[in-house]
Amino acid sequence: MKKILYSMLALLGIAGLVSCGGTEESSKKPAQSSQKQVEPTFWDADGNGIEDWQEEEITLTYASWQHCDNTVETIESMLVKEFMKKYPNITVEMKIVGQDYEWDDNMLMLMESNDLPDVFLVNRLATFLPTGMLADITDYWNNDPDTQYVFDSVKDLGLYNGKRYVVPTYLYPQFWVVNLDLLERYNVAIPEYDWTWDQMENIAKACTDNTLHNYGLYGVQQYFYEYCKVLDPETHPYSYGFTGEKFDFSSIAYLSAMNRMETALSEGWLINSLDEESLTEYYGDPTADPRYTGHVAIWREASWSVKNYLDSFEFEYDVYPAPSGVGMGNTDIAGVSASCKNKAAAYQLLKWMSYSEDGVASRYDIYANYGTELYGSGNNYPYPICDYGIDGHGVNKIWDNIPYGDTAAGLVSPEYTEALRNAAIQANKETIGWDEVNLAVNEYVNQILMGEAQFAALQSAIQSAADTAYKKAKEDMDAALS
Repeated sequence: MKKILYSMLALLGIAGLVSCGGTEESSKKPAQSSQKQVEPTFWDADGNGIEDWQEEEITLTYASWQHCDNTVETIESMLVKEFMKKYPNITVEMKIVGQDYEWDDNMLMLMESNDLPDVFLVNRLATFLPTGMLADITDYWNNDPDTQYVFDSVKDLGLYNGKRYVVPTYLYPQFWVVNLDLLERYNVAIPEYDWTWDQMENIAKACTDNTLHNYGLYGVQQYFYEYCKVLDPETHPYSYGFTGEKFDFSSIAYLSAMNRMETALSEGWLINSLDEESLTEYYGDPTADPRYTGHVAIWREASWSVKNYLDSFEFEYDVYPAPSGVGMGNTDIAGVSASCKNKAAAYQLLKWMSYSEDGVASRYDIYANYGTELYGSGNNYPYPICDYGIDGHGVNKIWDNIPYGDTAAGLVSPEYTEALRNAAIQANKETIGWDEVNLAVNEYVNQILMGEAQFAALQSAIQSAADTAYKKAKEDMDAALS
């Protein structure tokens, strides 16, 4: 055995001498690359098989109003750490900008000092777009194969004049809270999660009791935000009559929705609010909220609002998917700084914090480990804006791992998922002119809610006011960008 080993070493030694003592011609031959050449792509311009943004050491900064103190670990900082584990060539530093209410002013100051974060949340596209701080990320989005998994209900949000400046991150839903104890009191069968709008209203009617001041349905916004999409999803893909091109309050669907709301208000099983005098008379407390004290059967409320009261409920409840399968919520949006030196890498971080399959899965893994203390605190029950389907093991690693069932069983039901996929998104952050239209229309809505007029009589005036406000907002933006 030793002789064979010695012979092999000898042969290797001879081979080494031959290779070291090659001819002058052979020594001048260029070294052959060990990397197989492939066809160049958008992400791999040199065609070496490695996406360009992964080939060098890069440092990025990230800012979110959900992370305002570097001494405190948040879901944002935890996700950033997971990103760096997956892409070790990129270092991400958390940049403190401030709370959401001071975000715009602080970001403008950072822009003036040339110190913008590379990736950051955006309060309103309309606020940041004219400043020039947002990069045009259209090519990155269009060349990203994963954008095909983003829901149709949000995929066109973040565009202005055909260019993309922000992406939606997560969907923050409206909760449909059902007081199960009140249904039992009035011998009403608990509905299935696939309930319809008609079923919801019939339950509300059955649970209204003027003697005990119990109400079936509290709040009216669902009628003028998402019910139009229930009636006519093709004409009203978003909430509040927005079609993607205009605010359409003149349609038959919108008229039907408003008529239904007015009928419900007049019949008394729907109330929008109670004044202090009524609250004192009915419940002995001018600050009482009949929803939270068990006097409302059904209500719809934003996750960020109702979450603060769920633990105090002294009645059994569940959170239901929106009736007839059309949910409602709004999204956070985020973008890349125009001054960022590594925009391709920054886009990958932006994607990780929004619609990347691995990024979303990492978020829910972290939530599962930390529980409601984390996802119920500053993060408001975010849901994905995407669905990558099931893997080879029959598992959807995003949607099968949402942990919100600890709060309510309905929050993780398949029907809830479907209602969010079909949601009538409140695109106020992404849409130039949304806030202006809302302001113009509100004075008419208040007249309707006060019983001073009916929608049918105001429909033409509402449409005219909306058209004027929307047109002016876009003209002002175009002028600012020119």
